[in-house]
Amino acid sequence: MRKLFSILAVALFALSAHATVVTHNLELSSITSQGSATWENPTITADAWQGIQCWLESEGVAFDASPYYALVLELEEASSVGVYFDVVYSDGTQTNDVTIAAGQTQGELILLSDQVENIEIKLRTQGSATLKKLYFKGELGGQVKTIPLVTEEHNFPGNFAWSEILDFSKDEFATAHEGDMLIVTYETPLEENAAFRIKTHYDNTNVITPNDFTPLSGGKMRFVLTESDLTTIASQNSLYVEGKTIKITGIQLRKRSLLWTGSTNAGNWDNAVTIPASKLTDLQIGNIICVRVTAIGSADGPRVSLFSGWSNSDALVGGEYYFQGEEASAENPFIVQFPVTGSMKQQLGNKDLLIRGVNYTVTDVYVLEGTPVVESGVKGYLTVSAAGMATFMLPFDVASLPSGIQAYNLTNNGDATIWAEEVTSLTADQPVLIVADAGEYEFVGEGGASDDISSKTGTYTNGALVGTYTTIDHLDQQTGSAYNYILSNGADGVGFYQVRDESCSVAPYRAYLSCGYNNASTPSNAPKMRIVFHQDVTTGVDNIESAKMDGSTKFLRDGQLIILRNGVEYNANGALIK
Repeated sequence: MRKLFSILAVALFALSAHATVVTHNLELSSITSQGSATWENPTITADAWQGIQCWLESEGVAFDASPYYALVLELEEASSVGVYFDVVYSDGTQTNDVTIAAGQTQGELILLSDQVENIEIKLRTQGSATLKKLYFKGELGGQVKTIPLVTEEHNFPGNFAWSEILDFSKDEFATAHEGDMLIVTYETPLEENAAFRIKTHYDNTNVITPNDFTPLSGGKMRFVLTESDLTTIASQNSLYVEGKTIKITGIQLRKRSLLWTGSTNAGNWDNAVTIPASKLTDLQIGNIICVRVTAIGSADGPRVSLFSGWSNSDALVGGEYYFQGEEASAENPFIVQFPVTGSMKQQLGNKDLLIRGVNYTVTDVYVLEGTPVVESGVKGYLTVSAAGMATFMLPFDVASLPSGIQAYNLTNNGDATIWAEEVTSLTADQPVLIVADAGEYEFVGEGGASDDISSKTGTYTNGALVGTYTTIDHLDQQTGSAYNYILSNGADGVGFYQVRDESCSVAPYRAYLSCGYNNASTPSNAPKMRIVFHQDVTTGVDNIESAKMDGSTKFLRDGQLIILRNGVEYNANGALIK
């Protein structure tokens, strides 16, 4: 008797991009043979079970196994004999044989668990076979959306006969995409001949999966929907799940969202990929932006870079990767990972994410959850490079500076000297100079502060510094002035250098220096502006007055603030410099 189950009403998530497949290779060289079987080059010859262990942890491999749903074994060429493989999990659970029949080159084992580390892979053959590749296969994506199709248990009784059917409307799959998974959970059956299958007709035609499935001991099987499957489902009225002597406890459609999928060849900074800001609203600090690369060129320094918006000046902090000897292919892609920092998320704001670069092919962009950081209150972030100095401005007050940060208001009297006055807090919309060791720093806003800068335009001045929340391209053209200086690590060290390049720009949350002193007549490698901190700090040891050697003097060395007390050097945190 056919029984129709009512399906709970659920809101299906619409995906704008197709899911795709990613693999994680296991090095054959790391697999060692045990027992009487031989393992050479890497050919296996055996007529009895022998254990071949691949302990991921022993190789120092740490990766998130949750996106992977199958273990795939490929032979170098079609075997004339049968090859079988099996997996034993660390808890002792063991799968049934997967057969690579004579004349075939590949077998796929659906994993029972997301936890695939510490597994033992067993192979058996009745002759010789040469292995080509062993890898985990899964789908790309970050957050997992699960839609319950069956939320109650259902017994398929019968004397080893197919009986009863679960019936699902094709509307349940209206927003499904290639790569989504249909997950069937069940109680491990006692009956030897228990089985089930998935099809689109009430009769035995159009079976979605190629075979009837014998339930394994793990209680879960996953079926990855192909484009052909979805076409078949759409052309029929329903999807059916049929079984015999098995108790199914749940059927779910698991969906993963991609940021972008396709195929784009990035040449010399052309053919950019754009991720709309609407897809980045859930991005958190600690997430990982992943770019799947399937080809890497050899000329012109191949690299991938992330930008906030269309301006080429808005390169995200930490958002650039140079390919140095890496290789990639569709079968073995190279995944470039960019951890999302506070500075990166702040800089991205509500703008689109732009992915550009040189000589590589990108096919997918997605987000791994990583270890998200739960943020509370209003915070701002600053990444200080190895130069040890940065300009900075925030749209809210900061009462207490992070440890290791020195902040200064800057003034100029129209000459070649900048006077720096230390401050212990930040005032909203007032740019300052920051001196600190390299790293990312977190600034906590006062109660009631708002980090919404969407309505803020124009520039904000504090002494000689002019800050901005939006990118300023072609600084001299925008200001109409030749008296602009940019903080950079130039030929004469870290400091403010006069703008001489028409393409010079200023990034959001940063500032430039405007004064009445014009170095235009000097060579392009002219010395930087001299910075004097508290009128007793200079930018080099040579300028320290001997009379102050017995007191407390501050100076800069390679961008680092040094405090000299009685001839002994300390850093900005008061620690002795050895």
